[in-house]
Amino acid sequence: MKNLFEKWKAGIPKYSEVHKDLFTSLSQKFGAEGEKKINLGKHFSTNYELYTYAFFLGLYNNEFAPIPDGEKKTDFSHHIQHWGSKTTVSTRKDFTNLQENMFIALLAKTDIDLVALEKGELDEDDAVKLLIKTMESYTNGGLILIKEKLEENPNYFLQPTSFLNMILETKINV
Repeated sequence: MKNLFEKWKAGIPKYSEVHKDLFTSLSQKFGAEGEKKINLGKHFSTNYELYTYAFFLGLYNNEFAPIPDGEKKTDFSHHIQHWGSKTTVSTRKDFTNLQENMFIALLAKTDIDLVALEKGELDEDDAVKLLIKTMESYTNGGLILIKEKLEENPNYFLQPTSFLNMILETKINV
């Protein structure tokens, strides 16, 4: 399993371009910390922080929403293993535990025959593709929930606890 985790975290998950405006308005590409983040009006310091939040929001709400075939996908060119990297920002927390928890959740929610994987009957690269697809689907579901909340109330995220409230209002279905 360790090899599967290493291969998964070397991946770069995608999201639907339909949600590109959410990343533009809520997070900062290449990162923004502290005062810079506040001055830019961003809620998340980096795109992968919004991606991670949307994944867990979708997971906790059981919003599995695969990106439709033919819909254009994009990414922010950042491997999972570098999310929360302490090498670039001294104030950043290490995301290793978060990556491990995401991986465990994905293993639980993805239909992978682990015995076949161990026997070599299932290719590890195919298993990683399934894990990434599951990740993208829950993230897409979370992004849809965020978009719906913004459509319902454009000022919703001006409240300092709005993102926490969305998680707390969830009936955890994991």
